[in-house]
Amino acid sequence: MSDMVNREKFGDVVVLHIRTNSVDAVSAAAIEAACNEMQPITVLNFAEVSFINSAGISVLLKFVVKARKAGYKLFAMNLSPHHQKIFKMVEMSRFMPTIEERDLSSYRQS
Repeated sequence: MSDMVNREKFGDVVVLHIRTNSVDAVSAAAIEAACNEMQPITVLNFAEVSFINSAGISVLLKFVVKARKAGYKLFAMNLSPHHQKIFKMVEMSRFMPTIEERDLSSYRQS
C-alpha cells in the first residue's frame, strides 16, 4: 500500500485519506491503485491536499468515471473552495460530489 493513501474502512464505506499535499500524475495513480479494493461508497479525503495539477485532475477524472460506471458511489471530502471550483469546471463534481465529515458519520454508525 502506498504511503500516499491511508484506508479507513467501515461497513460499505471506505475513506481514502490522501497523505500528500500535491495530487499529480504519480499520486493520482497511487490513489487509483488504493481504490482497487473499492467499497460501494468510497470517499476521498483531500484535507492535506493543497495542490492538484492538470495531470492529477486527468487521472482522477478517468478513475472517477470508471468507478461510477462500475456502480460505486464516490465522494470528495475536505476539498478547498479553489479545488471545488476546479472539480465543477471539469465536471468531476457530477461524478464525485462533496460530502461533509458530519454527513459521513451517519455512514460510520450503520
